Amino acid sequence: MKERLYYITLLTGIILGLVACKKEAGFTESEGALKLSIGVSDKVHVVSRSLSAEEQTILEQDCKVRIYSGETLVQKYQGIDNVPAQIQLVSGDYSVRVTAGDSVAASFEQRFFEGKKDFSIEKGAVSTVEVNCGIANTVVAIVWDESLKEIFKEDYQVTVTSSTGELVYSSANANAKGYFSLPEDNRKLTCKFRATTLGGKTYESSSELSDLSPATLYNLTYSYKDMEVGPTGGAALNIKVEEVPLGDTYTITLKQRPVIVCKDADGQLYNLEQPMYLELNTQSNCSIQVSTSSALKSLIFRNERFVGWGGSDNELDILNLNEQDAEEWKNVGISVSEKKQSLNGDVCTVCFAKDLMAKMTAEEGSVETTIEAVDAEGKSRVAVWNVVASNATVKTSETKPYEVWTSKATLHGEILIDMLFSPKFRYRMKTESSEWMMVDADLSEKSFSKEITGLTPGTTYEYQAMDGEQVSSVTCEFTTETEFQPENAGFEYTSGSSPILIYGDKQSMWWDTGNHGSATMKKNVTTPDTSVKHSGNQSILLSSQFVGVEIFGNPVGKFAAGNLFAGKYLKTDGTDGVLGWGRPCTSRPKALKLWVRYEPGTVDNGGSHIANGVTDQGIIYVAVGDWTGQEGQNDDGGVETWPFVVKTKDQTLFTTEKGTYSGDGTIAYGERVFKEAYKDGTNLKELTIELDYNNYGGDQRKPTSIIIVASASRYGDYFEGSGASKMWLDDMELIYE
Repeated sequence: MKERLYYITLLTGIILGLVACKKEAGFTESEGALKLSIGVSDKVHVVSRSLSAEEQTILEQDCKVRIYSGETLVQKYQGIDNVPAQIQLVSGDYSVRVTAGDSVAASFEQRFFEGKKDFSIEKGAVSTVEVNCGIANTVVAIVWDESLKEIFKEDYQVTVTSSTGELVYSSANANAKGYFSLPEDNRKLTCKFRATTLGGKTYESSSELSDLSPATLYNLTYSYKDMEVGPTGGAALNIKVEEVPLGDTYTITLKQRPVIVCKDADGQLYNLEQPMYLELNTQSNCSIQVSTSSALKSLIFRNERFVGWGGSDNELDILNLNEQDAEEWKNVGISVSEKKQSLNGDVCTVCFAKDLMAKMTAEEGSVETTIEAVDAEGKSRVAVWNVVASNATVKTSETKPYEVWTSKATLHGEILIDMLFSPKFRYRMKTESSEWMMVDADLSEKSFSKEITGLTPGTTYEYQAMDGEQVSSVTCEFTTETEFQPENAGFEYTSGSSPILIYGDKQSMWWDTGNHGSATMKKNVTTPDTSVKHSGNQSILLSSQFVGVEIFGNPVGKFAAGNLFAGKYLKTDGTDGVLGWGRPCTSRPKALKLWVRYEPGTVDNGGSHIANGVTDQGIIYVAVGDWTGQEGQNDDGGVETWPFVVKTKDQTLFTTEKGTYSGDGTIAYGERVFKEAYKDGTNLKELTIELDYNNYGGDQRKPTSIIIVASASRYGDYFEGSGASKMWLDDMELIYE
């Protein structure tokens, strides 16, 4: 525990000084798997209310799980139910970050939970990682000492302000706890005390708390006492700050739906979303394992062949049988082999004996068993265990979605029994007239794969694994990504005058600009230009400028960068903009090619990001990602959802930084910063911006949206740059591999 004491001296109502004192399913050769357990700790249980059932349910649904390899996000999930029972990862070192709740700037109600943990994945092994989420906020409580009544009326209040939010504490909410999300670079709070003396005068004083920590409760006790101050006497208002790290005093586990997996006699785990392939007349035990977050109440098995195999019914609840029935089903070949119970849930293992497995695989074909598990919380899961009996030596496996691009894909196969020849694949377009193409596969223990290239974008293919000339009975399909292109990429179509719009009459909007804001001052910062172009009739010109008017000889307005972005200008908030960025895109381009001319001016609207007198800088950047969406209000008062919402007023800006909404949603990024002129004489110059997937997790994720932004002044978001900077753009094209 730490204490911080602040003494604010009162002398006839005037502050004389401030003194502060502080005391201190089957693995590839390089793959393993992660079993993730997530809990939430309500760490201020001793000073605050605990989570309600409704809040816990919301946390379960909105909990965000992010898995990183170094700084690269490789997997993301939202909601406990959407976290797989096992997450397959390439061997190496990772970290997991779990967040739940709302990371608002300041609130008496909304809390933000966070948990982090490093872990490693070893080849062929399952790593179990448990992450406990604790309150990540800086928590502030106010205690009003009885001594305050000696000098003040009982209407005192303290306004606690951070760089991004504010809460007002008063004697009316004496037990309130405030939850602050403080920026890493500004971990300070200002506490402004306000009260009315018994004589009717208003008294105010301020103090600052600095170097505050997250996950820490600060109890601020305000009190009063007489003291001597020189010959005139006086009094002091004392602020005692008790700094309490929030301990794990109360734990709430986010309840996950039951998890159902299958194990063979060797302990190999199988994902029940895929068929389980076994040899004919397999005579070895298999088991179904069910894990729950609370007590397992029922476990039902259904199979239309149970009666034929000696059962009394085609359905049984294995956990609710009397001794006689349990013995009868054990003779059939189904029994509970192990059941572990704990405060955090149950693990139940049901054995299917080898004699029963022999009956299930007696002839070629599939046998389906439906499994339904229900726990004490009423959470349930239904899985279908599909056992396929076959004499085939190999099986075709599904492609991974992120391994299918526009012109290439990776095919997968598994070895069921010892192969006679070398593994191969055959594949073709899924049309009646297409011919099979054959490729040798790369073998890795019990699996094999092959990346094939030269595919046609937006086309469905089918493929089969092969052992020499023997073909797997399983045929899998995949569809290549399309070669998506931005609309109006040559900027041939514009309309309107104030503001100028970057689409033609009766066309849909794809691009937008800051013209909507500057048009209030009868100016457009982005305009068509027929005099400078690469092809067609025109290019688009981005012109940075001061947008305003003169009042009594003084300019009144704001610097505005010439800009263009994929999305929509939603509204003007005072003199600032609210922008919806991003357009739908499920393809993964390798680069953005375009024609550019850039003429920077000398900065005359400098600030903390770029100084007056230096050469301005321009920027073009492109990102593809799987952002879940943010809401922004438009000019009509309605709410719209966009991949990313920019708010220049409170500096909500796009960043690729890890741990941020925009950064974690990015799966590939590329940019070009112009620090000098870029042109070919009087013409535009070709430019290619490569997209980096490796450092943003894009090799293992598929996008939903694309963001493209261009600005004649790189720091235009901060209203800094040169009023003379210009950038021309023409003929954008996304390049694919």
